[in-house]
Amino acid sequence: MKSPRAPWRLARICLLVAGLASAPAVAPAADRHLEDAFEAAQWALLSSAGNALQQLGLRAAAGSPELTGIVRQRQDIVAMISGKEKALGQATSAGASGADALVRLRGEIDSLRAELVGVDARLAQSFPRYADLAHPKPLSVADVQALLDEDEGLLLMLAGQDHIFVWAIGKHDTAWTETSYGAEILGGDIARLRAELDPAAAARGARTLVPGMDKPRVAPFDRTTASILYGELVRPVEPALKAARHVFVVSDGPLAGLPLSVLVASAPTGEDTDPEALRRTDWLARHYAFTTVPSVDSLAVIRKYPPPRGGEKRIAFRGFGAPVLGGETVEVASAPPASFFRGSLANVDAVRDLPPLPETGPELRKLAAILGAPETDLFVGARASETIVKQTDLSTADVLAFATHGLLSGDLRGLAEPALVLTPPQVATARDDGLLTASEVAELKLSAQWVILSACNTAGGDGRPDAEGLSGLARAFLYAGARAILVSHWPVRDDAAARLTTLTLAALGSGSRLRRAEALRLAMLDIMQDKDDPSLAHPSAWAPFVLVGEGGY
Repeated sequence: MKSPRAPWRLARICLLVAGLASAPAVAPAADRHLEDAFEAAQWALLSSAGNALQQLGLRAAAGSPELTGIVRQRQDIVAMISGKEKALGQATSAGASGADALVRLRGEIDSLRAELVGVDARLAQSFPRYADLAHPKPLSVADVQALLDEDEGLLLMLAGQDHIFVWAIGKHDTAWTETSYGAEILGGDIARLRAELDPAAAARGARTLVPGMDKPRVAPFDRTTASILYGELVRPVEPALKAARHVFVVSDGPLAGLPLSVLVASAPTGEDTDPEALRRTDWLARHYAFTTVPSVDSLAVIRKYPPPRGGEKRIAFRGFGAPVLGGETVEVASAPPASFFRGSLANVDAVRDLPPLPETGPELRKLAAILGAPETDLFVGARASETIVKQTDLSTADVLAFATHGLLSGDLRGLAEPALVLTPPQVATARDDGLLTASEVAELKLSAQWVILSACNTAGGDGRPDAEGLSGLARAFLYAGARAILVSHWPVRDDAAARLTTLTLAALGSGSRLRRAEALRLAMLDIMQDKDDPSLAHPSAWAPFVLVGEGGY
């Protein structure tokens, strides 16, 4: 459950940070004020995505298939109780017309609570550490440092109404900063950068010479604002990260709407529309490989994942995508919408009218080839259906990929939760209406090393002050059992997406020992330096993906 951003917590952080005002920028890890403020910030940043990752850790920590099943059963019961209580509130407000529903729902809730008591008794006997794991406490600075390797660091960013607080923790150093860059102003700046990262405005760039100009131009990206953001948020704490190459990032609100890779670490030169100037830019991607984690305690969860059980026969790869769609190549947001849903099911004719993605089939085949996967583990075209996803055993697949449209709630009228588009059936049913929604993803049973969502907008946050950093899709895959997820912050060009994912996996399979996050960083740098296509120098093409969860080897 998402913890409300209680005003007293933010006030407490302000008071605690005020106590740091006389401290050096790089403070000793034992500084009491820094410790207390760091803990208070973690309480303020509790999120449903972090909870999903914690739940995954609980199931893994159970240590046996039987106990894992009990933990998952408990989580599912709690989710059902929450849903019934919400429905009960709606029935109560309906008055007399909801009287029958009230009686039924109260009975169902009582029954579920009784079932929960029985499950808790079984856990108390078989898994005594469950209570400690289920209700984690914020990590201390020393706890975080114990989890980090020598070349790793962590950035915690908390957006208040009038101030942004940033903590940086390296293996041996700690730093903090406070800026008067309030959430509303910050949200406006990030929203403007996000608008310039929309491929409809940017990535289409000039692939040919502009009349009257002697060299190609692309749509502008405001590198000055990106440099100011770096100077306000990262530079003051960077001494604590002096040995770090891989940085975990925890952020909220507008900060979660922009990957740190596109910040600019030194004053930009040249014009913002010049591809060569963009290629020369000192992007933060040149300095660090970033991994997003939904909460600080998530770092402890992912570092304690046990490896897949040795007795299992693992499958290298399974890929779904290139659904059979027949619409025009237009923006998803302009798809026909009044009739997109009929009751609780998608209108399969409207789903079928979404534009096809011609590069997604070849992309999946390249991924399969890199991992040595047979054709039978590819589900493209008519085989990329919701029915087949649900029928296929995904529990032993190391890499799972979806290459298709990703829809956020509200992208299409009537779409109440995020979804992945698959080949629609002839007739919609509760099991298959062409959309694999977040709630349906959460019901999958996974143990994937990572899930690649080569689709649009699967990261979620859009830069608004109240935006969440991870979409329901990302949270759902964490809940289902994925250890790491590759998600996108904005609509991705299908050609760029194919290159980013295949280059990333190729680097991991090259025999060199690379972290997943580092492999993604190298793919970004490779794409931005491609001089055959000037538009690839623009960050809208090379920076859409972020790694969520475990960014290690």
